[in-house]
Amino acid sequence: MKTRQISAWLVAGVVMSTAFTACKKSDDVASLPSIGGYNTSNDVSPTNLLAHWTFEGTQNELVSNTAPTKAYGTVSYTTSLTAGAGQALNLTAGTVVYPTIAKLNTANALGSYTLSMWVNVKNNKTAFTSFFGLFPTAVGEAFGNLSAGAETGQFAPSATPDTLVLKANYKSLMPDGSFNGQDNRPDPKGTPPVGVFKGAGVWSHFVIRFDPTTHLLQVFGNGKSIGAYDNRGANTVALNMVTPCQAIIGSLASSDIGFANAGVLPSYTAKGTFAIDNIRVYNKPLSDTDISSLYQLESAGR
Repeated sequence: MKTRQISAWLVAGVVMSTAFTACKKSDDVASLPSIGGYNTSNDVSPTNLLAHWTFEGTQNELVSNTAPTKAYGTVSYTTSLTAGAGQALNLTAGTVVYPTIAKLNTANALGSYTLSMWVNVKNNKTAFTSFFGLFPTAVGEAFGNLSAGAETGQFAPSATPDTLVLKANYKSLMPDGSFNGQDNRPDPKGTPPVGVFKGAGVWSHFVIRFDPTTHLLQVFGNGKSIGAYDNRGANTVALNMVTPCQAIIGSLASSDIGFANAGVLPSYTAKGTFAIDNIRVYNKPLSDTDISSLYQLESAGR
């Protein structure tokens, strides 16, 4: 009687174990329907991914495993996107500064590029917010080789998702020693408005794509181009960066964060108060389909 009962328990245990294993396998990413031909966001153009920050328990840039050298203000972690989706970096009047990262530190490293990230920021009616950029160490001005930010001072804070004025900045050293500086020139209060994106106060996917063959400096919000004055003219050619340069999260370059020649932080901006996640830097202009796929995959936690 005991033998039969024990055997029955063993059989039941095997059945339960098999069912549990099958359940786990069905939840595996590889078994989920592909998005744009990809199973995970890391499958999108991996050979062109020069830098990636996930903020899963670390502030290191993961391709090179480079740790930040300095942090200012309040720097912590928060929940990314939705509950259970992992961690994100959270700044309150904060900034994180990195040393040079080899793959991002040559003049032609990002002749064309795609910069992707998730941000959660509110309008503040007072200051421009810089999310991320590559800033020359020794150049005496605030803006860098490339950067992503938002004109958060144009609108007052709102209890509901409101207009986020996303900015793409590009500054290339020309052969004659001059600089070609460009941005996407959004005008959400224009007639008609351009560059309008309802993404302030919620997690939003922000992508900048630069293609020197078309001279287009484009901004995408949640997987779609949001317009603005994308065509920056025939003299907007492959980005030629000033090096050495360093990655900064949460600020423009300034003397109080170690960029001695840049001077004090301009009055129109401030150290960042926002959350940010999954910063990716590619050395190519991703296609519209790949940008949409990246948005969908990361939205799904994949």
